Amino acid sequence: MVLVPLPRMTTKTVGAMRVDALVDSVGPTRLPEELLRDAPDDIAERAGDWVRPYLSDDGRMILAYQSFLIRLDGRVILVDCAVGEDGNFPARPDWHLGKSNWLNHLGLAGMRPQDIDTVFLTHLHMDHTGWLTRNVGGVWQPTFPDARHVTSAPELAFWTERHSDFPYMSTSIPDCVAPVQKAGLLGTVAPGDEIAPGLHVVDLAGHSPGMIGLEYRPNGVPLATFNADLMHHPIQMAAPQCATIFCADPDKAVAVRRRKLADYAAHGTVMFCNHFPGECAGLVVPQGDGYRFQSVG
Repeated sequence: MVLVPLPRMTTKTVGAMRVDALVDSVGPTRLPEELLRDAPDDIAERAGDWVRPYLSDDGRMILAYQSFLIRLDGRVILVDCAVGEDGNFPARPDWHLGKSNWLNHLGLAGMRPQDIDTVFLTHLHMDHTGWLTRNVGGVWQPTFPDARHVTSAPELAFWTERHSDFPYMSTSIPDCVAPVQKAGLLGTVAPGDEIAPGLHVVDLAGHSPGMIGLEYRPNGVPLATFNADLMHHPIQMAAPQCATIFCADPDKAVAVRRRKLADYAAHGTVMFCNHFPGECAGLVVPQGDGYRFQSVG
């Protein structure tokens, strides 16, 4: 992965909500057919020219790992915590003991860790929880000591019990999630909850057992969404039937992706996508049997 230099930031305003994308790292990863179940070898060609900027010269998918900073009605909400720094991730050598400019990006957005009032965790995969804690003198301590941290109850229960069964998760839960929980900072929310004016929790379970997202619906219509790992790469919009090899329930992941993409296309909803590189905010545009991603300036 590439350490993202300063300055680099996507800032968007939707209604009364300001959103800054805080990039942790970005770079080419796997070929589409290596990450996506049942993906044809020519999936990129079938998608069309629009997807090429999101692929490396050798056809690998370029992914970003990032958080979203929401400012709304006096609230400061952080959505997900990316990969982090100094993490003990031997199962991912490209992240193991890595460095990051993420905190500098937070500062560039005009915020300090103590300014965050809520940390919203869409799910507890290692690339969404890294900055929950920092290694201070060999001890993992909460990065946002004044913030309320929330995720879904099913997500928290599953990974608390099962993290040691997964090499990718065996260290991230003890190092990143457990210290926040021990400090009494971690609670749960459920689909339907409103965590800020017009900002509602939605059920996205499938990729992870209790994955949730946010929809900004100040007037009942979804103007914007923070959809976690509903998609890992824009190419999945052209092939929504393709789950990833990391999906806990592939069929459920496909069903929720199809349903949400149709809904967002119908309403002109702006999606903020955790893993889309570059301009990560955009619209869902119908194309053939699927969709394409149209970034918004």
